[in-house]
Amino acid sequence: MTDAGALQAWLARAVGCRPARRLELEGHGRAAILVPLLDTPDGPALLFTVRAAHLRRHAGQIAFPGGRLDAGETEIEAALREAREEVGLAVPRDAVCGRLDDHPSPFGLVATPFVASVPWPAPLTLQSSEVTETFVVPLALLRSAPVTVERRETPWGTRLLHGYTVAGRHVWGLTGNVVKDLLDRLDATAVAA
Repeated sequence: MTDAGALQAWLARAVGCRPARRLELEGHGRAAILVPLLDTPDGPALLFTVRAAHLRRHAGQIAFPGGRLDAGETEIEAALREAREEVGLAVPRDAVCGRLDDHPSPFGLVATPFVASVPWPAPLTLQSSEVTETFVVPLALLRSAPVTVERRETPWGTRLLHGYTVAGRHVWGLTGNVVKDLLDRLDATAVAA
């Protein structure tokens, strides 16, 4: 896609095709994630980060920019701030197309993902204390990748963790579940259109 307005409208339709599930878990804090859907010359793609190996939580894992909410901050504000801090991606609030289902983290957080339409390429500045690299995966490649499903028992019930192996990398866990939610919504919108 090359028309930013068309990409944003398509995303807003897809993300809004059903209400996002709000999850409240006792004793869990709140976090927010930005899912940057890139408008590349070759079609829509997602921007992923690789978390620094020295981090206490999620070291070396593939993720979207995100983290805990600061005091007095809304979830959408946290998602935009984290993208700016972690990878230098300045996303205006009006580029956010909507939110996906909340997802629990094994580290006592519930994460709310927000999808944003982002023109690409865009300059990035990685915060090396949190992110070692970024990479881009076309949506078409994610849609055609085989999906793995891992079943986990958690204090809040059985959880399915979805995984995608693309470009020699394995996107799974909370990030894989966010990808699955997004792809399901995009597919539902394509069928309905």
